[in-house]
Amino acid sequence: MQTEMSGSLAFGLDWDRDYFLRIVRLARHIYWPLSVFLLNPSVMYVLIRKSQMSMDCKAAFVAHHIVLICFDVYNGLLYQTVLAFWTITMCVPYLFIMTRMHQKMLFHDSPFKLSMRAQIGVLSALIMTLLANLVGFAIWTGESVEKARIVQTPSVAWTLSVSHNFLVLGAAPGDVGDFIYELILLAASILINFSYYIFITYHAVFKLGKQMKRTSLPAQNSKTRDAQLRFVYSLTIQATLTGIFFITPLALLFIALLVDFSFMPGILLGISRPLFLVVSLQPVLLLPLGRLSREESVVYSATATLARSSREVNSSIEHANSFHYEDWHLAALANQTEVLFL
Repeated sequence: MQTEMSGSLAFGLDWDRDYFLRIVRLARHIYWPLSVFLLNPSVMYVLIRKSQMSMDCKAAFVAHHIVLICFDVYNGLLYQTVLAFWTITMCVPYLFIMTRMHQKMLFHDSPFKLSMRAQIGVLSALIMTLLANLVGFAIWTGESVEKARIVQTPSVAWTLSVSHNFLVLGAAPGDVGDFIYELILLAASILINFSYYIFITYHAVFKLGKQMKRTSLPAQNSKTRDAQLRFVYSLTIQATLTGIFFITPLALLFIALLVDFSFMPGILLGISRPLFLVVSLQPVLLLPLGRLSREESVVYSATATLARSSREVNSSIEHANSFHYEDWHLAALANQTEVLFL
């Protein structure tokens, strides 16, 4: 393990002590009221009053934003860092929206067209894989018997004047004790759910692209073709951002828990922690509220063209008014700067 020399602490924690802890704490206190009282309510107002999407998707969007508000109050205001419940709850309406929009893009003769009962079954199975993590966190989150000794080491002792909110999983860096089983379970559930998400997203893109290639639109319908293309771009960008801002931070968190980084320079580790937080919160801070209503009309045009070309304007497709999932809060991980995983 790195040794403390001339005021430096192991793993670059002196940077946290002298600079980053104050900055991150200030940012957290600024961010959570903006999210709770401005960003999420504004999006919900647009969804409820200005959008034309179907009622089931509108309700799921609103439910998702309510969960995000609860998450930010719990983590931002109360600063309780046991995040399993709210993190998992966020994913439930998200999966529902993606499934419903995917189904609305399909024709009746598609082998992937599911009945409502089958959709409920698929969603229930996916949600069960997520809820299993709540049990895993409860069973396998045990603190190290070495906690009393670890919190008295020079690198950690200074934090006792800031917070006693510690979770010490193992006796040494890279040791997480029984929590390794929860990490395996979490990785499996992420793999299953993200694979499903990628499949339905790019299946919708493939079907729309195939239909666009097969359908010859007159010149006056160029706006509809543009709407279809923007819809494809929206799906592709959304899938990419989900991977960058949700999967990547989780993967980095896993690596940080399981790998001993004592061989790395302290300054590099000190700078990487706030950068990790910035990447995690970036989609939230860049939330473009104004695009929500515009993208609804984009998707409406795209799905309406599909319906016309197959002469199947029916209840399963006529309400596909919005696919663009503008809220990228799902990607945002918690601010855990004050909690040490050792």
